[in-house]
Amino acid sequence: MTAVVSAPEYAGPELVERPMTVFTAQIVETTGLLARIAVLLNPYDVRTISLCLERCELRIVVEGNGFDAGRVAARLDKVVGVLDVSYS
Repeated sequence: MTAVVSAPEYAGPELVERPMTVFTAQIVETTGLLARIAVLLNPYDVRTISLCLERCELRIVVEGNGFDAGRVAARLDKVVGVLDVSYS
């Protein structure tokens, strides 16, 4: 079972393609996890948050640049229940 939360699609001349950073983490707990992560990622342009219960994996896609992906990964790593955060 995979839960996916996506930002709305925007179309129009103002659409500019920006880089995407994908964060992936192993998880050990799900109660309240998405709420805690949503609060952490509030200032970023989050496009997708998906949680795969079979693989115990969380995937987050953040659009844009101008932020420190290592710092975001370190913040995610501090969330209770999130392990081994990586990004690409």
